[in-house]
Amino acid sequence: MMLLSACSPLTHTGGLRSSEPQLTVLPLDTSTQKKADEVLLSTVDPLKNRYARTWLSDTELIINKKDRLYIYNITTAKEKLFTPDRISPQYLALTSQDGQHVFFTEGVDGDPYEIQGYIWEVSTGKVTSIGRLDITNTVSWADNEHLITDQIGGGIRLIDLNGHSSDVVLPYSMQPQDRIDNVQKVGKVIYFLGSDTHVYRLVQYANQSEPTMTAIASNVRTFTVSPDGERIAIEQRLWNTTEPAKLIIIDPQGDVKGTLAQGSLISHSVWSADSRMLAFAINQVNQQGMNGLYIFDQATGKTTPVFAKIQDSNASIQWNPSSKSLSMYDESNGIMTYIIGIEK
Repeated sequence: MMLLSACSPLTHTGGLRSSEPQLTVLPLDTSTQKKADEVLLSTVDPLKNRYARTWLSDTELIINKKDRLYIYNITTAKEKLFTPDRISPQYLALTSQDGQHVFFTEGVDGDPYEIQGYIWEVSTGKVTSIGRLDITNTVSWADNEHLITDQIGGGIRLIDLNGHSSDVVLPYSMQPQDRIDNVQKVGKVIYFLGSDTHVYRLVQYANQSEPTMTAIASNVRTFTVSPDGERIAIEQRLWNTTEPAKLIIIDPQGDVKGTLAQGSLISHSVWSADSRMLAFAINQVNQQGMNGLYIFDQATGKTTPVFAKIQDSNASIQWNPSSKSLSMYDESNGIMTYIIGIEK
């Protein structure tokens, strides 16, 4: 893997120090005791042989079943084809922040590595092609009118609702072959993971011809920025050591705010739409310590165990718009999606 050529020196998160704050983790045996403002599990509904992809509304979940996308109503337990007139295999889906558009992918017969991307308009059912994507591309909603993705061979591009794309201006010192991954945009700030396992913050100031790029965290496997842009959850892992992975909260400047968890394997964490809660799953190879689904609540500073049955580090978690339900799929014992009600 090639390293980014423009690496800013780290001043904040080169490694955890013993003086860093530790956020509260509730013991598992207190999870059923209701306390003031505490997050608790209220319901669990399992769906066999289905992958949860994204919430279309508080009661509608887009799922994948046998390489087709369906809209599943959690109230009626009925499902219908997402795009009944299309016949190609379908895989991923992601709803925009305002719920008006859905990005989804389809496969191409005879080429397992080629993926075609599309935008579906909720109100009309109109489907717009955004072109070919590589299976390694990460795509997310930059705002309600644009997707953002890394490019094959380096670079970042924005794609509008009409399928038109434009390249994001990068610092001159970056080379075209520099690998960029996990691109996210919140407001005017772009974050990405470099091939050197650093998280970079990219800001374009009005009086500068090129953006300012700053490394804010190192030894990062994955990260996710809260919708309000105030907090970033990073999975930090020291490679080629026996040290466990750590889930850490930092601010946009890279200052550590606390450690939520550590373990053998940690799933990609997900912020609720109001930026209050962070959901993540954790798995221990030796089964000692934190295991299962947890929720960190910024309002209380507590991390609460919610659902111990999850034992899959590849579990995919999604919040519904009101942050009252979570969807989560697990492949540890066959394909299973859980719809989890949350009380707070």
